Amino acid sequence: MSRLLLLLTAFVLLAPLGCVLIDIRDVGANWNSRAELARLGELLSQTAGLAFGTLLIALPIGTFLGVVLERFHFPSRSFCRALLLAALFVPLPVYAIAWQIVLGNWLPAFSLQPGQVEWRPWKQGLLPSIWIHGCAAVPWVAWIVRASLRRTSQTLEEDASLIGGWNARFRLVLGPRIGLAILAASGFVTTQVATEICVTDAMMVRTFAEEIYTQLVGNPIGVASAVAVTLPVWLLTASVAVGLGQSWARRFLPDESASDTPPSTSLPGNVKLVIVGGLWLAIGVLALLPLMALLGKAGLSSDGWSATRLLEHVGRSLRLSGVTLAWGAVSAMMCGIVTVSLATFVCWHTRRRGSGFVIALAVILAFTPGPILGFGLKLLFNHLMNLEEVILRSLSLNLEFPPCRSLLYDQPSPVPGIWACAIRFFPVAVALVYPQVRLLPREQLELAKLDGLSPWRWVGWPMLKPAMLQAAIAVGVLSLGEVSASKLVVPPHWNVFILDLFNQMHYGTETTVAAMALTQVAITSLGVWLLHEIVRGDMSLAPPSAAT
Repeated sequence: MSRLLLLLTAFVLLAPLGCVLIDIRDVGANWNSRAELARLGELLSQTAGLAFGTLLIALPIGTFLGVVLERFHFPSRSFCRALLLAALFVPLPVYAIAWQIVLGNWLPAFSLQPGQVEWRPWKQGLLPSIWIHGCAAVPWVAWIVRASLRRTSQTLEEDASLIGGWNARFRLVLGPRIGLAILAASGFVTTQVATEICVTDAMMVRTFAEEIYTQLVGNPIGVASAVAVTLPVWLLTASVAVGLGQSWARRFLPDESASDTPPSTSLPGNVKLVIVGGLWLAIGVLALLPLMALLGKAGLSSDGWSATRLLEHVGRSLRLSGVTLAWGAVSAMMCGIVTVSLATFVCWHTRRRGSGFVIALAVILAFTPGPILGFGLKLLFNHLMNLEEVILRSLSLNLEFPPCRSLLYDQPSPVPGIWACAIRFFPVAVALVYPQVRLLPREQLELAKLDGLSPWRWVGWPMLKPAMLQAAIAVGVLSLGEVSASKLVVPPHWNVFILDLFNQMHYGTETTVAAMALTQVAITSLGVWLLHEIVRGDMSLAPPSAAT
């Protein structure tokens, strides 16, 4: 029975990718033209430039924030940690909207003669895309560094301090952990940048993911060509990532010597003041400035800014989208439950010998661009509906609402969006659950089996329940902001708030878009608050890089 369920889980997760590989039959034909090679070079350079520039911003700032928040005591540390946790889940469209306001309206424009034409080179293009992605990636880098430092052995740190003081402690214990965290964060950030379209679509930057999305939306005939160009790079990077991810992930897995309360470092007053000042400067630029931009734009009218106007615009957004938000919350909750159930099932049944399989599966899904996943789901839906039609015809049934077609295409349904988000965030669920599965005491599992009891019921479920709950909420909150895959598969009559916000980025007024972005931030903050209450301020969860 368990093998059958594993096969069903593999079908749910991998069938869309299989459809992409099978249905692109004309890959060879698409490579006959030299123009495709030129297009491949352009896409590769844009994607690599975007990823490299993002790393230049996110790695130093995120590493600094992670080390300071984990290893130094200062009065506002708890608030900064909560703010970091909230920033992890803010959707990319919100970052894009906020920074478009700052870059497009708050910075002065150049004038081109004649006619005093305004020129704002920082409003669109590669450089603003790099900045937005970098700002969005900083919280993730900081969280990965924090999680890595929290996994150090307190005994080793104390021994190193006795040998050579703080220098030996950093050189022998903390330095290697930080270096490993930087490598893992680099892979995670590169994956996120290369597989998302929210920022590049608004900034008109062509990457591999953006190419597929553009072709699918604007020119369906060219989708096969776009996927064919993207496919080799995707397969190559995923293959390399599987090999690297397995070795990196095992180093991040906790052991009995890891401390959940690592020692903090005391510094002289002047040094501490400089470090805390740098921390608040980074937070002010990366978090508070975009929030001020949204608040300023949402409360702006012809008479100037007012709090009353701000409340009116946000309240109007809530009234118009109340039903959509409610259904979105229900869908997000269902997505979290489904995704974590799949991840826990796979991790539990492969806990003895299948660590390589779990990590490889998570890495492959993490490195799959959202539009490729959406394209694969559309192909899979077509195959399932055709199969249903054949079965119904063979049974001489003529149903007005065929179940498969109604759930996946014809009728308003959350199933396609939940399916897309479940695949997209399966690596996150694995990263949060799998380390806890590895920590299950083997002796208790064996005793339960010898006593004729269910190891899952008496050992697995009680000990994994907190991690599963945290993972379900995290995946649910993340699914509230997923765009790149769900936009391509959600039925036309099923409204999703984040997709409405993404569309308004291109066609709506700035005041309305800012109010909707604030609404999204409020919803995300509510979910993060719930997660924070469950975790109780303890961010000792395994980093998402465990899947990459």
